[in-house]
Amino acid sequence: MKRTTLPIFLLLLLHYYGIADVDGQTATQKPNVLFIMADDLGFNDLDWKDSTLHTPNLRNLAFHKNTALMTNSYVNQLCTPTRSAFMTGYYPFRVGTQAGVFLHMEPAGVPTMFPFLSENMRQLDYSTYLVGKWHLGYCKKEFLPTNRGFDYFYGFYGPQTGYFNHSADQYHRELKRVVKGLDLFEEVGNGKSVPDFSQNGVYSTRSRQSQLYQAFLHVFILSSSTPTTSSESHVSTIYPDQINTKIATNLILKVPRSYDKYCTRVKNRYRRIYCGMLTAMDFAIGRLVEYLKAANLYENTVIVFTSDNGGTSNFGASNAPLRGEKDTIWEGGTKTTTFVHSPMYVEEGGNREMMFHVVDWHATILSITGLEVDSYGDGINQWEYIRTNRPKFRRFQFVYNIADHGSAIRDGDYKLIVGNVDRKMSKDKNRTRLFRISTDPTESKDISRNNPKIVRRLLSKLDQLKKFLHKNVRKPLSLSGSPERFNGSYSSFWCDGQA
Repeated sequence: MKRTTLPIFLLLLLHYYGIADVDGQTATQKPNVLFIMADDLGFNDLDWKDSTLHTPNLRNLAFHKNTALMTNSYVNQLCTPTRSAFMTGYYPFRVGTQAGVFLHMEPAGVPTMFPFLSENMRQLDYSTYLVGKWHLGYCKKEFLPTNRGFDYFYGFYGPQTGYFNHSADQYHRELKRVVKGLDLFEEVGNGKSVPDFSQNGVYSTRSRQSQLYQAFLHVFILSSSTPTTSSESHVSTIYPDQINTKIATNLILKVPRSYDKYCTRVKNRYRRIYCGMLTAMDFAIGRLVEYLKAANLYENTVIVFTSDNGGTSNFGASNAPLRGEKDTIWEGGTKTTTFVHSPMYVEEGGNREMMFHVVDWHATILSITGLEVDSYGDGINQWEYIRTNRPKFRRFQFVYNIADHGSAIRDGDYKLIVGNVDRKMSKDKNRTRLFRISTDPTESKDISRNNPKIVRRLLSKLDQLKKFLHKNVRKPLSLSGSPERFNGSYSSFWCDGQA
């Protein structure tokens, strides 16, 4: 089942150490990085694209004179693949995360042979904090955030969690019933994971925002972070029609009713609740920016906003005018709204039309710190282009995904799709499609029959890339990870002998 979980992934990289010059004086401090990844945000889900929505803080950031708006920014089609690509700098098919997402009670994670961005940043004297969604494996200590480079983590490990009760439901085939448990944890270092049962009734953007404030300077929390309770008279809730609410009570859209007033022009009832969730996210980001300013951190911080994949239309999201949605390799599942804002470092604002892929963030963020790096893994360093609008390196090609079910590659203007575009389909296993995205961004005209040479060339490239295919790391669910064994929480330390 699909769901929308807009409460966000917040990666904070703080540099607390001045760089000493030859005379022993402290030189300019390295920039801080605040990386914000919305979960399942549709391509059309911001108010400068759909005027019935209300996201004023994001709009102000996106069109600031010191903001680079990435108009051809791509990710993978699902949460785990995108997050693993971001953290490792490698395409998911190179890591083994190309086939779906990690579930609760799944004894799997991103292989530890691939260093995470957070690990590399710590080597550069950065303090690293993560608030929000992890979704990269949690069954054993080695997979936990604070064992993969983070000094601090507060959030949830699995694919989704309730907005107010912070619990998740996972159907288990062996038991033929739903397993329920809390998925909200705090880690303070070295994989010490503690469930947090104290936040029941606090809306997710509020509880995690408070933790991020503490991560900034561990000094104070803004008064605006007063918890919002889940009293039914103050909560707008939608159960999408295709969801069996007796089985999946958390797969719903929820937002405090105080946000309803910002979405009165939205006619569709699902999208109206979704609009309120977007506004809640936007306001939380606005408060974070105000906190940066109050703490004198704003000028020296690079703020990145993006999404992990496209939205799901049945949950109120829209990827218009693009074709497809989350969990498809159409443009609607993989093209995102992305911008980079920094008063001190982005010299020339405006659009950046060159292709950018999520694997590029690893090298790019390393470069933001001052490290001289041209590439890392499958990604290239695009910081100079973002900062000045003058590219040092150019991306001409990227891989949407390579998997048994279906694959796709982009080369210049052309996109080749081989097989099925999503996991719900199976009839197109041997089908080949070709689109010229520069003139057909909605993928409405398959031109493969008229361009056999281009098709053969791109098929050959895919065949060459398949030589680097990593075995799928997904595994069947295990009752060893049942919350019933861990006081009602989806805790770690239960796979590979870590019981």
